[in-house]
Amino acid sequence: MAPVQDGDTLLLHFTSTRPDGEIFEDNRTGEPIQATLGKKQINPLFEEALIGKEPGETVTVVLPPEKAYGKFNKRLVVTIKRKKLTLDHEPVPGEFLRVEVMGKPCLVTVLDLDEKSITVDANHPLAGETITYAITVAAILPRES
Repeated sequence: MAPVQDGDTLLLHFTSTRPDGEIFEDNRTGEPIQATLGKKQINPLFEEALIGKEPGETVTVVLPPEKAYGKFNKRLVVTIKRKKLTLDHEPVPGEFLRVEVMGKPCLVTVLDLDEKSITVDANHPLAGETITYAITVAAILPRES
């Protein structure tokens, strides 16, 4: 079989690892994901790394924060007055909440709280981290004619 080319539809297994080695995503024991190169279904750096690979080969792609989940933005750590929130339970630090930040609804992480306010972080939980991906080509699917 020919190696991976632009336009190929691939079945991929992958692991995503934080700088400390913690694996936070791993589909090696489950079903592979399907992605067609050139259709913006996966990160362009993954596509570039997969070109020329054969089924069974694994590539490692290291993404700096700006290419992964973004740089950590201190402006996205905000304190919200409780009276501006509609809460159905008492949140705890580390919990995710849906709130409006800077005029946009988003999922935030509760950092701290007191009787009058809640401090939340609207950054992605992996913002600011370099992420390493190990991507294995499980199969190249036949092209449709």
